[in-house]
Order: sequence, then C-alpha cells, then structure tokens
Amino acid sequence: MLDTLINRVIESLHTHSLVFFICAIASVVLVGISKSGFGASLGALSLPLMASQASLDEALAILLPLLIAIDLVGIRRFLKNANWRILKLILPAAFVGMFLGMVLFTVITPKALTLWVGIFIMLFLIQMLVTSHFDLREAKPYPWLGRLMALISGFTGFLAHNGGPPMTIYMLREKLSPIVYASTLGIFFTFVNFGKLGPYAYLDLLNFKQLATSVILLPCVPVGVYLGFYLAEKISMKWYYRIVQFFLLVASVKLITDGLI
Repeated sequence: MLDTLINRVIESLHTHSLVFFICAIASVVLVGISKSGFGASLGALSLPLMASQASLDEALAILLPLLIAIDLVGIRRFLKNANWRILKLILPAAFVGMFLGMVLFTVITPKALTLWVGIFIMLFLIQMLVTSHFDLREAKPYPWLGRLMALISGFTGFLAHNGGPPMTIYMLREKLSPIVYASTLGIFFTFVNFGKLGPYAYLDLLNFKQLATSVILLPCVPVGVYLGFYLAEKISMKWYYRIVQFFLLVASVKLITDGLI
C-alpha cells in the first residue's frame, strides 16, 4: 500500500500543473486560517479556487483529508475552548443535513447549490446592515435558527465543503470571544468532516490518486492553522467580527458569480 501511495505521489507531481499546486496551496492555507481564526467564512473560497484547476469531484476528494488534518492540528485548542452548549444544539441537525446531501448528491448540480448558498448569505448580510442602520435591537440566537443553519451547513458541507457560511450566520449572533467562536466551529467541522468519510467512500469519491495529492499538500496545513490562531488572538473582538463579515461578503459574491457563470 505504501509503495502504491508513493507511486501515486510521483504521478500526481507530474500530472498536475504548477498553477494547480499554487491554487491548491492557497486553498489549504485559506481553509486553515478560516478554521482556526475566522469562523469558516474565508474557507468558502477554498473549493472554488482548487476546482478552477481540477474537476469538482477531484477537488472535493483532495480537500477532505486536508480538512480532517486541519481539524486534528487544532483539536487540543478547540476542545479546551469550545462552547459545548452550542455544539449539543447544532451537531444532530448537521448530521441530518449530511444524510440529505448524500441522498441528493447526484441530483443537485454544483452551480445551483453554489448560487443558492451565495444568495442566502447575501440576504443575511443585508438584514444585518438594515438592523444596524436603524439601530434595532440584536436578534436573539433562537435555538431553531441554530438547528436550521446546522442542517443547511451539513447539507452544503457534504456537497461542496461549503458549510462555513451558514454556521457563521448563526454564530455571529452568539457574540462569543474570537477563540471560543473559532474553537466551537472547529469542533463542529471536525465531526462533520469525519462523518463525510464513509459516504464519500460509498459514492466512490475517494481513491489513491486524490489521496496522493492530499499528501503533497499536507505541509501547508499547520501554516494556515497557526496563522489563524495568531490572528484570532491579536485582533480585537470588534474588528474580528468586522473581518468575518467582510469575508462572508466576499464569499457570497464569489458563490453567486460561480453559480451564474
């Protein structure tokens, strides 16, 4: 098995272009920063970036082991700082969403899903802007909203590794400190990403070729994670949430553009 993997690594280095590896490295670093520091909104850009140089199925398969590696790098800090009350609320709904994603994997087109998620995020940001403009009272983080966003996150996360923006919508209302915010989402996506392994294997998305490419990109994982931790600790809570909202806007525009083109 080891010999097979080594041969596949060599084959991957020859098969993929330099542009592919530049985009892939950027994707991994972005998702690492997002997971550990910016609540997964920046990570919404990672799959489209890698998929610009590969098929969607290949990009999904390459990213999944790297997402799990990112989860494991930060797991000690995530466990220490996560809000378990929130996790108990959102995890069951996320697994329901993942199951729906598996059932509908061959039915829903990636473009339709991408467009729908992008529009959904944009409407949320407009709602936040209007609320802020009229100085209205902050909406309460109702439990049903957490379950709904988790279900959508599990669904979109399964189909496109794009579960971050829906969960960010809910988490922004919780007003947690940056490290608790990032750690709670870190634990959430650790469960979600490990939960994808069986269904992805069942759908024949995982193979040695993609795993070999993931191994090549593995050294990029700690770079993104620890850079995200550093930024989360250095930036004030006020600016932290402004940055999260900015990247959420960028992700929304990117998703809508990809869905329309």
